[in-house]
Amino acid sequence: MNSQSKITKGGLKPILLFFSLLILASSCKRANILPSTDIICSEQDSSSNHPKAAEFASIIDKYVKQGLPGISVLVEDEHGTWVGSGGYVDIENGIKYKPCHISKAASITKLLVGTLTLKLQEQGKLNIEDPISKYIDAKILNKIDKAEGKTLHQLMNHTTGIYDVITSSSFYLAVLNNPNKQWTQEELLSYVYGKEGYDLDSFPAHYSNTNTVLLSMCIEKATGQKHETLLREMVLNPVGMNDTYYQGREELPSTAAQGYYDLHNNGTISNVSNLITGSGNGYGGIFSNVFDLQAFIKALFVDKTILSQASLDLMQTYVQEKEDFYTGVSTIKKFTTKSAFGIGHTGRDLGYSADLFYFPAKNRTMIFFVNYGTNGKSSLKQVFLNFESELADKVLE
Repeated sequence: MNSQSKITKGGLKPILLFFSLLILASSCKRANILPSTDIICSEQDSSSNHPKAAEFASIIDKYVKQGLPGISVLVEDEHGTWVGSGGYVDIENGIKYKPCHISKAASITKLLVGTLTLKLQEQGKLNIEDPISKYIDAKILNKIDKAEGKTLHQLMNHTTGIYDVITSSSFYLAVLNNPNKQWTQEELLSYVYGKEGYDLDSFPAHYSNTNTVLLSMCIEKATGQKHETLLREMVLNPVGMNDTYYQGREELPSTAAQGYYDLHNNGTISNVSNLITGSGNGYGGIFSNVFDLQAFIKALFVDKTILSQASLDLMQTYVQEKEDFYTGVSTIKKFTTKSAFGIGHTGRDLGYSADLFYFPAKNRTMIFFVNYGTNGKSSLKQVFLNFESELADKVLE
């Protein structure tokens, strides 16, 4: 199986040709992400005693040398927890990447928001089989192709066929003109109105970030509270995710990583941290680190302390999106070359990439952050895919 069939899906799919032509218009505007500061990690792990310690460290070193700005990795298996990092969290200021630095988890946000939604269902606050029209006004839904008759369940497993907001060139122009804008849900939906949705002829699912925008609106209508408040109170705080923040809804600390991308595909990477692609509206925006994500996925899939077994079974009911990629209820499932599949989510944004996967057949966890955008074409895209592939192989070995 080639590297394209690895765990690579799950995040933004920007129109980067369009993006590259316009980027200079905003290159002088500063981000709401401050210059990154150094940090001392206090978390405990068994890295030095792990039998694969040297091999994991060698993988990080190899791909930093090949150009990825910074990497942090956590692996949990029968030998304990191994944690490592390499490269720079802030190239401009020479700040080295530490495992406890936070970075953008991008579409891993969807897994967190989906977990919140299922908790609300357990409490009787909503039902994911409800039509979205129960929570969202017809004046909005009538302007969205494929929205009629769809349910929250279909939003969560991407079977609506609704147009994906982040494929709109007009949206990217707006991001460039106002990089630090804190978007509202309805502002984002304005780039979906009147756009033709997707036919689901080949596969029953089509990944769309718009689905989770609508889901966040349904949560707020059903509860009368902001979804970010509920996410903090019902998921992040109970799990102890004290180093996790929701960009667009919460202020980020100076321990946040800068995000980079090779805009002109000439081997020179640029800081694109200030280009905020709708963070804080359900589909992206979470900043976290490997330790907090470890605590979350362990509580969710291993200890099973967040959701009931019925909710977990529902979450892990999958439909095919393409090839060996499957969408569950706010989760994804992806097969690897070892014939074992990972459950969790990936995250991709303009300057950031992340993976959060638990491999149930092996009872192993793989988490990483890379502060480089890997959805678009660049000389480093294949480097990233090779890194992801080699790390997954070593984790499952």
